[in-house]
Amino acid sequence: MTGPRAQIYSGGYAHPFAESSAVLAKMLAAQGWTVSIEADLDAALARLVDVQLFAVNALRWTMVQHEKYVPHRAEHAFTMDDQQLAAIENFVTQGGRLLALHTAVICWDNQPGWRALLGGGWEWDRSWHPPLGPVAVTPSAAGRAAGLVDFSVTDEAYHRLDPAADCSVLACAAAGDPANGLHPVAWTRRHGAGRVAVDALGHDAASLEEPGHAALLAHLIDWLDG
Repeated sequence: MTGPRAQIYSGGYAHPFAESSAVLAKMLAAQGWTVSIEADLDAALARLVDVQLFAVNALRWTMVQHEKYVPHRAEHAFTMDDQQLAAIENFVTQGGRLLALHTAVICWDNQPGWRALLGGGWEWDRSWHPPLGPVAVTPSAAGRAAGLVDFSVTDEAYHRLDPAADCSVLACAAAGDPANGLHPVAWTRRHGAGRVAVDALGHDAASLEEPGHAALLAHLIDWLDG
């Protein structure tokens, strides 16, 4: 009897996705998953009929928000069509598992349904992050009940992702000026018959391999497999 199968969609702008996706694949394999990695979205979506978990570790969006992105649009800008979003929504609604890692919360800004599916995410008029640097991560009461502990990691701590009321927040992060406060960076939610987990940390492989962060991600994977 074969174990559960996972498809990672990986790639995009300004992050070492090959390295971080390899670490994610190793973590999934350690928890019994058979994993494949795909850089082409349509190819990844075509495999949803054969997998139980779809993981997004990518940064693909319209790139129209600032002129600094102009030199990179030809290579990295992406607009998701309705059929692609519907494929993911149907997958989760029918019982599939969705894991969104770090920049996945920024992806596909032309489709508000993607953010709704995650239960929260990046909005250009209010979300932001301090520069890459030390981040203090604090579990919520639900996170502590699951055995998660405080940890520090070098990462980008996304602020103002604003998870919805139906999300169970597991961890919050503080970075830079203490006045910035704590902001949710990991949560879970149910959607139809499926499950969704978001880990907004994970800039690079080193972040994923930090023991406290690895424990958080392992818990999310375990919850998705529940």
